Amino acid sequence: MRLSWKLGRVAGIDLFLHPSALLMFFVVSGAMPSGVETLAFVVALFASIVLHELGHCLMARRYGIETADITLYLFGGVARLQRMPRSAGPELLIALAGPAVNFAIVAALVLFGLLAPIDFFAECMLVVNLALGLFNLIPAFPMDGGRVLRAVLSGWLGRLRATEVAAGLGRLLAVMFGVYSLLNGHYQNAFLAGFIYMVAGAELASVVAEENHRRYEGDPGVWTAPPGYRWVQRGNGAWQLAPIVIHARDGNRTQWN
Repeated sequence: MRLSWKLGRVAGIDLFLHPSALLMFFVVSGAMPSGVETLAFVVALFASIVLHELGHCLMARRYGIETADITLYLFGGVARLQRMPRSAGPELLIALAGPAVNFAIVAALVLFGLLAPIDFFAECMLVVNLALGLFNLIPAFPMDGGRVLRAVLSGWLGRLRATEVAAGLGRLLAVMFGVYSLLNGHYQNAFLAGFIYMVAGAELASVVAEENHRRYEGDPGVWTAPPGYRWVQRGNGAWQLAPIVIHARDGNRTQWN
């Protein structure tokens, strides 16, 4: 049973709101002069997050990858793509598309500010979008920068090892951030650090499972046996190349080498 509420569809993609997102009103309640402005700010904030996620989704659609849905949480939005591209180029562009939207909003607000004075609300939205863009570029999972780092490293290390590096960096930063937050009494940030740690681990586990599945399915490349040989399982997850033996009609054996 889904816990989120459906808000509608955007660009053909279902949009959901998780109950935790409602806590955002309490988080920003002291930052705005009135309740009406607080409501407007939260709506504008979630609109920026939706546009960020749509940047990922529309770029993914260019590569034939559709999006199941977008869900808004307290700590941001999540776009569930039907699959992630294995090629480094498409993954890099899909990852960068989200922050690029936030930076485009910042540029538009700066340009507007050069033409006419902007109020406190617009200044807040400028800062928020700048923070969203920069925060998501941190080179560690589960931020977009982690996917950028994986895409850059995949050519040298392979997808699995590159994911291990990005996820490991994400976990390390989460632990450091969590310890710092606890020592300074910022318990909400400590909860965010724990969330980042778990999501980074989940991303790594997903890629490990995917790679294992591809190996057992006969992924072309390393797991393609050379002519005259086949893969034989030796137990405990160990595999070995073995020559193919052909039995002739007269009962003699002929071995391919």
